[in-house]
Amino acid sequence: MRSLLIATVSCAIAMASFSVRSQPAYPVKNIRVIVPSPTGGPSDIVARLIGDKLSQALGKQVVADNRTGASQIIGSQIVAKAEPDGYTLLQAAANMAINAINVPDLPYDTIKDFAPISMTHVTPYVLVVGGQSPLKTLPELLKFAKANPGKITYGASGTGSPHELATLLMAQMVGGLPGMTGVQYKGSTPAHPDIIANRITFMFDPLAASAPHIRGGLMRALAVSTPQRNPSFPDLPTVAESGVPGYDFSSWGGILAPAGTPRAIVQRLNVEIGKALDAPDIRKRFSDMGLVTRPSTPEEFSKFVQGEIARWRVVLGKK
Repeated sequence: MRSLLIATVSCAIAMASFSVRSQPAYPVKNIRVIVPSPTGGPSDIVARLIGDKLSQALGKQVVADNRTGASQIIGSQIVAKAEPDGYTLLQAAANMAINAINVPDLPYDTIKDFAPISMTHVTPYVLVVGGQSPLKTLPELLKFAKANPGKITYGASGTGSPHELATLLMAQMVGGLPGMTGVQYKGSTPAHPDIIANRITFMFDPLAASAPHIRGGLMRALAVSTPQRNPSFPDLPTVAESGVPGYDFSSWGGILAPAGTPRAIVQRLNVEIGKALDAPDIRKRFSDMGLVTRPSTPEEFSKFVQGEIARWRVVLGKK
């Protein structure tokens, strides 16, 4: 009996060893990164830059595939329903957390249906007014807004957009700015003429988008949204320094796989993405776009997404 047990155990060990050896090394074919936003935008450029580095490191092509629509839900759904084999990935953005709050009938579970791999970047925002605006500082803007309820307008690009969230967070943290009206645009660029002409009071805008107008004097920057000052504008104070202690806002991006993707594949991709983000040429390209590289562990990224959902649920007043 004892000899039979030993033989059985030995056979099982041998079969397990054969199974491990028989599995092909990852990757054996090209990898697709679904980008749920248009070609040429920050997420698209990030996916392609990192994809080029991963192609070199992994020996297989890593190809960006733009699948836009429904506030990035269409592309995200493709990845959530894909085989968890490491060959279909998602270049996600901040909309992922907001959709989990604002869209009750999402065709996937934002937490359960994805395996976070790594964050890729954060996008600092800047609070701007027109270059000829009488408002010179953020405290002046806040004082003016509280003294003129119903007369303040701000630029945004849809409900739940980063521009709107940054504004709502600030308003909440200063005890409310009643009567503000959000003026909606299809992105940052269409709002710029109205900011420059003082047709809207202010806007939180990606720093990269506003920087040329700030340098040219057409816009005035009052504060940057991140806790640290931005090296491109070292004299520009943060919102937190300007009367809103603890304020911290930025948009973000990261790469995820379908839930159930083998841990070894997630770890391999995490390591290679980290190396890509640390490459000097990538860091420069990101900086030129106004982005800050932000690699993370899978666990850190998972906690971050869950934290973003919880944070914005409170700000948006959703249960």
